[in-house]
Amino acid sequence: MASNGNEQSMLNQQVSFVQHYLTGLDAGGYKLQMQQKLLDRSGKQINDQAYERSYTFAVSADRFALSQPGNVIYSLFPAENASGEFSNVLPHVVFSLATFPWVRYPTNYLPYAPPMPGTDTDADVPTWLWVMLLDEDDVEACRRQGSTLDLSPATRTVADLFPQAALSGGYTSTLGEHYSYFSGARNVEGLEPGEQLDDVIQTIDVPLALFRKIAPTIADLKQMAHGRVVSMINQPTVAKMADPGEPNGTFSIVFGNRLPSDKSKSAAFLVSLEMLEPFLPPFAASDAALNDDPDDKRSLRLAVLRSWTFFTNGQPAHFVDRLKRLNGRAIDVLGKTEQAAANTNLRLSYTGANQMLQGAFGMGYVPLNETLRTSGKTVSWYRGALAPYAVAKGRCTPPLASPDAATIFDPSTGMFDTSYAVAWTIGRMIALQDDSFSGGYYSWKLGMHQQLRASIENQMLEQRFGACLDQASAAGPQPANATLKAARGASSLLKRTILSLHPED
Repeated sequence: MASNGNEQSMLNQQVSFVQHYLTGLDAGGYKLQMQQKLLDRSGKQINDQAYERSYTFAVSADRFALSQPGNVIYSLFPAENASGEFSNVLPHVVFSLATFPWVRYPTNYLPYAPPMPGTDTDADVPTWLWVMLLDEDDVEACRRQGSTLDLSPATRTVADLFPQAALSGGYTSTLGEHYSYFSGARNVEGLEPGEQLDDVIQTIDVPLALFRKIAPTIADLKQMAHGRVVSMINQPTVAKMADPGEPNGTFSIVFGNRLPSDKSKSAAFLVSLEMLEPFLPPFAASDAALNDDPDDKRSLRLAVLRSWTFFTNGQPAHFVDRLKRLNGRAIDVLGKTEQAAANTNLRLSYTGANQMLQGAFGMGYVPLNETLRTSGKTVSWYRGALAPYAVAKGRCTPPLASPDAATIFDPSTGMFDTSYAVAWTIGRMIALQDDSFSGGYYSWKLGMHQQLRASIENQMLEQRFGACLDQASAAGPQPANATLKAARGASSLLKRTILSLHPED
C-alpha cells in the first residue's frame, strides 16, 4: 500500500479486520418485567403487594431461510458456476449485513455460553453459520456405508424440522427417525414469533457418519467468521450496499473448513448450526445414538440458507503459471506436458510471413487502433512496461510537456510508437489522483500564471506610459497637469481592461 499521507488516493486502499459484530439483542423472544414497591421513610414497604407489569416482544431475524438474500449476502467465493484452481482456497460468503453471523449461536451451555444480550466481549464468539462443502466423493462414500446423500437441496417446510409427535392440526413431517434442530420436541414452542409451520425452506440431510467427520468444533466456529471494514474510495457503487457513497464499507465473512477436491465439481451450502452443540465434536451427546456408531444410518437435517456449485479444474491459475502458458513454455496441465515454444519471450504469437511484423511482435509490440486529436483514425504500435529484452536507455528525454512529445515516429513502417506517450499519460493520471500533489500543483501553476500576467501588465504600462510617469517624477511635487491626469487615467483604464479578462482574480 502506498504511503503518501493521502487517505483519499486510489493507491491507498485500506482494510481493517474486526473480531465480531455483536447485535444489541440477539434474535428471539424476550419478556420485560417491571416491579414497583412503595416504601416509607424507614424503608418499610407500604403496599401489601408490589405493582407488576410485564411485556413480551421479539427480535426477528432470518433463521431457516433468507427472506431478502440480496440485502444479506454481498458475494460468494468461488462464484456460482465458476471454474478455476480453487483447491487451495476455503469457500466463503461475504455478508453486507455485518451482524448476521452473530444474531444466533450454535451453543447455549457453559463454558461456551454466548454473551448476555446488549453486552460486548473481548473473547471470540462462535458463529451459527457454516459453509459446508460436499462433492461426489462424499456421495460415493455414503453409498458404500449404506446411507444416502443428495447434493441437491430439498424444498420442504418448517414442519419437516419437527418430529411427527410434536405436530398437530393436520401437519405432517418427513423427518422420521432422523435428527434436526427440534429433535425430541413434543410441541412447536421452539418456533419464534412470525414463524409458521408451512413456511417454505431448503434443507439437506447429511448422514451422521459424514457429519461427524467434517463438522467444525465450537473452537473452529470462533475462528470461521470475522468482520472487515474496507475502503470504498474509487470503487464502483453497489446497489445492495446499506450505505452507498460512504468512504468505508462494513462486511462480515464466514468461511468453510474444507478445501475443494481437485478436478471435480463441488457443492457449497450455507447452513444453520443454531443450537446444534450436541452434534458438534468433541462433545459426547447424552443420547447414545449420537455417539460414534458406524452402523447408525440416520441423518441430520440442516436448513440451507444458500447453496451454489463451482468447478475445480486443476489448471494452474498462479501468475507465473499464466505467464508460462502465454510464453508457450513446457508446463504440466492435467497430467500432460506441453511442448516448449522456440521463442519464450512474453509476447503475442505471429505466424505470418511479414518479417517486419514478426520482429515487432517478437519485441512485444502490438498494433492498436488510435483516434487522433483531429478526430482522425490510425493504427499505432504499443508496448507495455514488461519488455522481452533489455532496454539500456529510454528513447525519450524528460521533462516532457505533453504525451505528444513522447510519441515516436517509426519511418520503417510509417506508424507511431505510442508506448512512452501512454506511460506518460498513465503517470499523470496516477499523480493527479493524489489530492496533496494535485492541489499543490494547481497552486504552483496558478501562482506562476499570476506572476507572468503581472509581469506583462507592468511591461505594457511601462511601454505606453513610461514617459509620462518619468515626466511627473522629474517635475517633483507639482500640481498635476492635464497630461499627467490623462496618463494616469489611461493607465487605470488599461489595468481594468486587463483584469476584466480574468474575473477570477
